[in-house]
Amino acid sequence: MRGRFGILDAVVDSLERLLPTYRGPDGCHEGIALLCGVELPHVTLFTTAIFPAADHRHNYVRCSEEQFAAASAVARRLGLGVLAQAHTHPGDTAIHSLGDDYMVSPRYEGMLSLVVPLHGRHGLRPLDSLGVHQFQDGVWVLAERESVRQNLFIVPSMSDLR
Repeated sequence: MRGRFGILDAVVDSLERLLPTYRGPDGCHEGIALLCGVELPHVTLFTTAIFPAADHRHNYVRCSEEQFAAASAVARRLGLGVLAQAHTHPGDTAIHSLGDDYMVSPRYEGMLSLVVPLHGRHGLRPLDSLGVHQFQDGVWVLAERESVRQNLFIVPSMSDLR
C-alpha cells in the first residue's frame, strides 16, 4: 500500500453493524459504504461512514451518479472528502470482481476499496482479513496482507492509561 490509513473505531463499528443490513426478499445482499475523512501529511483518517441508497442484490451493489452525489454532499457539508469505499461480497473471497474494477466510481490515485467477505456477517476485524485494493497508476492493486497490517489501522476513540 502507498500511504498510511487510520479508521476510527466508531466507523469500523458502524460498518460492522450496517453493511449486513443491505437485504432483500431473497436474503442477504451486497452492501456499500463511502468512507469519508481527511488527508493529513502522514496519514489519511477515515472519520465517517456514509451508507448510500444503492441498487443492491445478492451478488451486486451499485450507486447511481445521483446516489453518489447525495452521499458526497453529506461529506462536503461535514468538511470531509469521500476517500474510500467499502462493499461486501457474498462469498469468502475478498478480491475485486471483474465488475468492481469498473463500478467503483469515482476513483482517484491512492483511493482504497475495501472488500468485506460473506456480506459482512463476520465483521471487518482483523482488517487484514479484508480485500484491500488501492488505485495505483490507473489500476486497482490488491494490497499484500503484510502491507495492510502495517498501513491500515483502527484508531481508538479513547485510551485509558490508569
